[in-house]
Amino acid sequence: MDAPQKPLGLLLRTLDRLLEERFEEALERHRLSRRQWQLLNVLADGQETVGQLDEAIAPFLDAQAGETSERHLEPLLSGGLVAEKGGMYRLTDAGRAELRSAREAVEGLRSVTVRGLDDGEYERTVRALEAMIDNLAP
Repeated sequence: MDAPQKPLGLLLRTLDRLLEERFEEALERHRLSRRQWQLLNVLADGQETVGQLDEAIAPFLDAQAGETSERHLEPLLSGGLVAEKGGMYRLTDAGRAELRSAREAVEGLRSVTVRGLDDGEYERTVRALEAMIDNLAP
């Protein structure tokens, strides 16, 4: 007799928790938080205002608590990774170098995450999850 399948919600919460933990570990040697990592990636494409940055990482900000990207920018500014002029934020040369280095750590994590999956299995899983989200969305 087959063992009962674990509930999808439990699997998703467990995967989310493990991804968050491993992501934090991968970025901590770069002294970056997940939000700071996201901001650096957005700024890699060019200059942005706080409003544009907020919009870019909105799904990860706690809107009910009034969280904005501004609080996550402060350590990047004081650390010399981001510069601000006239309300526009941009990466510095040091910020670009740190982002390149952090990307290597994140790519290693992504490789470990999908290890053992057959070709196309990751993409099929993502499509299946997107379909489930669409089915349940209001």
